Amino acid sequence: MYSYILFDLDGTISDSKLGITNCVQYALKSFGIEEPDRDKLEPFIGPPLRDSFMQFYGFTPEQAQQAVNKYRERYNAVGKFENKLYPGMEQLLKDLKAAGCHLAVASSKPRVYVEEILRFFRIRQYFDVVAGSELNGVREKKEEVISYALFQLFRGRQPNMDGVVMVGDRKFDVEAAKMMGLKTIGVTFGYASPGELEEAAPDKIVGSVAELKKELFAGRKHPAFYARAIGAALGSMALYYAVSMVISTIGLTMRLIQQAALGNTFYDPMMDTYFVNGLSCISMIAGLILTYLIWRKTIVLYNPERKIDKLSLIPMAVGAAAISLGLNGLISLLELYRYSPAFQEVSQLQTSVPLWMGVVMFGVLAPLVEESIFRGVVYGKFRKIMPVPAAIILSGLCFGLFHGNMVQAVYATALGIVMALIYEIYDSLWVCIAFHSIANLAVYLLLDIAGLGNYVVMPAVCAVFLVMGIAALVFMVLWQRRSGEHQEENEESQEQKQNVF
Repeated sequence: MYSYILFDLDGTISDSKLGITNCVQYALKSFGIEEPDRDKLEPFIGPPLRDSFMQFYGFTPEQAQQAVNKYRERYNAVGKFENKLYPGMEQLLKDLKAAGCHLAVASSKPRVYVEEILRFFRIRQYFDVVAGSELNGVREKKEEVISYALFQLFRGRQPNMDGVVMVGDRKFDVEAAKMMGLKTIGVTFGYASPGELEEAAPDKIVGSVAELKKELFAGRKHPAFYARAIGAALGSMALYYAVSMVISTIGLTMRLIQQAALGNTFYDPMMDTYFVNGLSCISMIAGLILTYLIWRKTIVLYNPERKIDKLSLIPMAVGAAAISLGLNGLISLLELYRYSPAFQEVSQLQTSVPLWMGVVMFGVLAPLVEESIFRGVVYGKFRKIMPVPAAIILSGLCFGLFHGNMVQAVYATALGIVMALIYEIYDSLWVCIAFHSIANLAVYLLLDIAGLGNYVVMPAVCAVFLVMGIAALVFMVLWQRRSGEHQEENEESQEQKQNVF
């Protein structure tokens, strides 16, 4: 079972033979060497180019560097696009990412080319890290590239090598990964010469993308993997509940002791309100701290590679307010609150909270702790063991049931599903926190404080809010996706202009 997977590029992710061999032919021709047989040039695919020119054609280091420069002349212009993904590779990357794996590319090719090729194939979003050499010769050796990739993946922390694997097609990939203490998988659909991989002795050898997928997902079918994921999801909810109960019990006990000692003469209802809500604030802060201490590696606040269209945040905010108000109106129209005395108590408590404290509780603390738990941990774990749609629905149900009464369960389940979708679209917990905060404040300020609930329960008004919310979310998705596509197209266009042959 691997949580961190490093991929070689040429001969592993993509079939780049045509582009590389054409560029090698171009470089050799500048030295008066004609090599019409591309098959003889396959050994150039994988290792550093300088080494290959010296090894196979006896070039001096100076000649080899000149050949590399000529190679890059053609590669910059057209060679990098004479390339194609192996069938099934894009789906494999998508499935691994959906399962919660952290993916990286570790290639001896210059990183700037690797980035451009990944964007050309529209698969850049699946990789957390892209590591390669630099045009000035830095990180030319494969072990240096792998070391850099590991440093970036683990952000300087000591990695657990048992959960890391290198996938490559040449002995250089296997030998360098072993040198770094990694598990290795060799793929025979690349460019290794006969017997090359067997001699390098990777931990596994696979002959197709389908076999590679089976191997990478093998450990994820083990019951222990499912048990750990479910245990973490349920454990994060149980921890928060337990922390709330312990703090509330201790606080209320102290309050009762104080009242017994002072007597009813000193009883102040407002002080009780501050005290009870203060305990809720302390519980949320404690739950947030413990959640991050225990599951900090699971919670992903944002993906720096996922570009966020700032304009799409406008319909996101409108959708948050409209859907929360519309759902509250619908619940009131259905009179579900009649069947939930617990909700009536919660509602009375919310209206008795001082305004500044309500804004802090409902607009800041609750979104922070609940999104960290229910999207950061619960949804993050569920999506590792089940398809994304199932993980979205199940995490929403957990969010609803956690609230403990029927009215809030219905409301929170619907919002939980929407927020999991937002997490999937933006790959950012901060956007979920913002959505949650806006939804909470819209209900608290407009319904509980301003008293506009009588308008929301009008069928026409309720319907308008729900339709408005759904439409806003549709625009949010369209703008965010369109922004990503335009970003890739612009980057490719700019780089092509800079690298004109």
